[in-house]
Amino acid sequence: MMGVFKRTRKNTEGKTTSYYYIRYMLNGKMKWESVGEVGKVTKSVAEALLAEKKKKIKLGHLDEVDVDIPSLPEFAKEFLYYVKNIKKKRSWMKDEVTLRHMVEFFGNKLLSQISPKDIDDYKLHMLNNGYKPSSVNRELACLKYLYNLAIRRKRFFSINPVSEVEYFDEGEGITRVLTSAEEERLLSNSPPLLARIVMMALNTGMRKMEILSLKWDYIDLEKNLITLPQTNTKAKKTRVIPINSLVRIVLLELKIKSQGSSYVFPSESKNGHISWITHSFGSSCKRAKIENLRFHDLRHTCATRMLEAGADIVSVSKILGHSDINLTIKRYIHPEDALKSAVERLANFNPNCSQNYSQPIILEN
Repeated sequence: MMGVFKRTRKNTEGKTTSYYYIRYMLNGKMKWESVGEVGKVTKSVAEALLAEKKKKIKLGHLDEVDVDIPSLPEFAKEFLYYVKNIKKKRSWMKDEVTLRHMVEFFGNKLLSQISPKDIDDYKLHMLNNGYKPSSVNRELACLKYLYNLAIRRKRFFSINPVSEVEYFDEGEGITRVLTSAEEERLLSNSPPLLARIVMMALNTGMRKMEILSLKWDYIDLEKNLITLPQTNTKAKKTRVIPINSLVRIVLLELKIKSQGSSYVFPSESKNGHISWITHSFGSSCKRAKIENLRFHDLRHTCATRMLEAGADIVSVSKILGHSDINLTIKRYIHPEDALKSAVERLANFNPNCSQNYSQPIILEN
């Protein structure tokens, strides 16, 4: 008999929890499935879901009814395989860490059992454990992507629960630029390998993973160029970066110690290259007494220094690999400074003529 009913389950600690279940007939067989925990899911929600099931059965949409909804741990494996091997996402290891956090929090819940309230609880859990709002937002984005993939693959048929959750307000963010004195302290307080990675970032503007996954095949020391293939850039476009004298010295030192590895920064990890430097970088900043510095700020520092040295905005944008020059302008060109510079150019447009009319005015008594 079709309908909504409750069922109590006991966990390993002996605690009992009640869940709503729905029961319906499909192809002559009785089916029943969990809707969610009583209190987090109301009976009216369960009844609405049952009505939707009946409607789909009547319309012949059996693929949406007979599917086995996977648990979060189950689909997390499928998702990680997709982002790593099919999507070829460069930051898939971050997704792996994110999903590890979520599996620890949500346990073996089915995708259909994770509600917007559960996700709000997860947000607060992460904040209480020291994570910044921006970091929590990145984790929510990963979970949203996971649900969207499940929907596309017909493993989940409801509304993406993350779409009903508000992200934290991150503000406009602060672009941190490393001073010359801070740079000296950072380099002197960093392990030799990390110091070389920092030098690469400050002198190329490359992103962290672009540096760590750099291969010798991408480097031409005769022409002094680094060519990043589209598979290794955020914009998915090939990018060419000139090698200056400081980077050349770093690369030559690393080449001697490479021992035949295809990577510039090799390791024994499954990727074949160094992937995590967060702890090492943080420790070095602490020893150097540098506060509020992210590794990505080294990229901002590189761009700021190039512009201050007189490089044109088009060249800087190409080196950084921005897909739109307006992004470079918005981030690094301050409107007030640009306007002052534009007006000041008028004063020097015809200096001989201007000087004739710029003599001191003598007021007569």
